[in-house]
Amino acid sequence: MESGLRLTERYRLVERLDDGGTMEVWRAWDELLGRPVAVKVLAPAGTGPQRGFRRGVNRAAALSHAALETVFDSDQTRDASGRLASFVVTEFLVGDTLTDRLRRGPLAVPEAASVCGQIAGALEAAHAAGVTHGDLKPDRVVLVHGDTGLDVKVVDTGIGGVVRASASDGTEAADVRALGVIIAACLAPGASGELSALAARCMGRDAPSAAEVAALLARDEGPPNAVFAAPGTAPPDDHRTGTLPPPPRRGNARLAALALVVAIPVTAAAAVLLSAPRSPVAVPAPARTSAAPPAPAPTFRPPQSATAPRVTEALGRLRPIVSRGYAAGEIRSDVAIDLDNVITNLENDLTADRNVDVGGRIAELHDKIVTRRRERGLSPGLADELNRVLATVQT
Repeated sequence: MESGLRLTERYRLVERLDDGGTMEVWRAWDELLGRPVAVKVLAPAGTGPQRGFRRGVNRAAALSHAALETVFDSDQTRDASGRLASFVVTEFLVGDTLTDRLRRGPLAVPEAASVCGQIAGALEAAHAAGVTHGDLKPDRVVLVHGDTGLDVKVVDTGIGGVVRASASDGTEAADVRALGVIIAACLAPGASGELSALAARCMGRDAPSAAEVAALLARDEGPPNAVFAAPGTAPPDDHRTGTLPPPPRRGNARLAALALVVAIPVTAAAAVLLSAPRSPVAVPAPARTSAAPPAPAPTFRPPQSATAPRVTEALGRLRPIVSRGYAAGEIRSDVAIDLDNVITNLENDLTADRNVDVGGRIAELHDKIVTRRRERGLSPGLADELNRVLATVQT
């Protein structure tokens, strides 16, 4: 697409805002209604993704919630090569993504509860209509100035997984797990308290629904403007502990009760993973030291006949490694979520006694670790440690 192009003789493309490879995002002008809009064009990639994109857009257009991006229109156009490309027209949002905001530091607990409560409310509305997000991350959350303060807008609902070929399994549970990671990313490293417990439960097997999370985080007042505090400024220390400060909000008692419920089942490793926010940036290569390098990982051979208990035990050992690496900054947040989804999906299949190609799935996990290491999404030492665990399921 080129600047100045008119789509359906109505939407004039003004400025390209993002070109992620699979979707171009443009600031455009609606010449019929005289207003700015966002136009998102899916790159031509066969009929499957185009059909899935249009289906997701149509379902998202039927949603109505204050924290959901509003869909105005959708259609198809042709690119410079004459190939059909689907596009969607949405409201134009002016504000920071949550990723941008978190680069300036964690949120105070009241702000984190407000922001995440609005995200949960958006998911609740989508899930009630049978729509999942599919690729919920901090950069899919936009913080905008509304009439009554700062508001949240969740973008790309229904099309996130299609556009980015997300590793998420596309279920409501996957959205809630992603919400748990976002809650944790909003808090200061090592934070404890009700919000950290809620984040851990969202990532666990006994996860609440989006509606339950929204009810727990229900706010009585609008979010304080401190969420957009200038870089380098910090709220009072008592707001950064992960515990909601007095005066109590109506949701506090519910959150406190939840903390007691999850105190037993949540593992310490999960808590470490969730309490350390990380921006999605490349992991630098570790500095050279005089210490001896770690032992090389054994050559990987896909297992031929590993038993389910043996594989489940190995998967259980992988999760603390990912948690520790995430807390230490050795793995990007998106890679940690990706690996956790793969591990969880395989665990669920084994638990349900489904007919699973264990060797193939373990090999795919190994290849994913190798690829992410090559992309510098995790450190070489962490990748080797993960692969050594995978090697123990060989027979």
